[in-house]
Amino acid sequence: MNKILISIDQDFKKSINKKNIRNCIMSSINHGALDNYDESVSLSITSNEKLEELNDNFLGKKEPTDVLAFPFNNNWKEGKVTNKNIADYENFKYLGDIFISFPKIKEQAKTHKTGIELELNIILAHGVLHLLGYDHKNKIMKQKMIIKTVEIMKHLKLDHIKAKLSLESRNG
Repeated sequence: MNKILISIDQDFKKSINKKNIRNCIMSSINHGALDNYDESVSLSITSNEKLEELNDNFLGKKEPTDVLAFPFNNNWKEGKVTNKNIADYENFKYLGDIFISFPKIKEQAKTHKTGIELELNIILAHGVLHLLGYDHKNKIMKQKMIIKTVEIMKHLKLDHIKAKLSLESRNG
């Protein structure tokens, strides 16, 4: 991996361990990428307002959300590189950007009884998996994402059983 760029709003810096975030990104890529990779990732942990603005601008939904993932290109499909010869892939090696609302993480940690650390790792893994071409458009794809996320939580030595139960009870 070339680089992991992490930006955390000042209001949330004391609540977040960058090393743990970096480990989650690496583990998510290691478990999600079925092909070799050498891409960089950008992560921004920010406010509900910023996620609402991005959600409105890019998806037409004027509401905050927990995570948005913006792949740099569409070369990845369920962890496999689909087109290795295009100039963007060869020249830029940039997986994409992830934006997470920390207030949403805190809210969901209470709702799903996961705790902030587990919730943040679940949502971050979810974002990375989206960059690697995973989606949850149907039941089969959703189940693949749940399985990968649980594998990642297990690798990080987090409560993967609680993560699995929590993910299976969610709507999206």
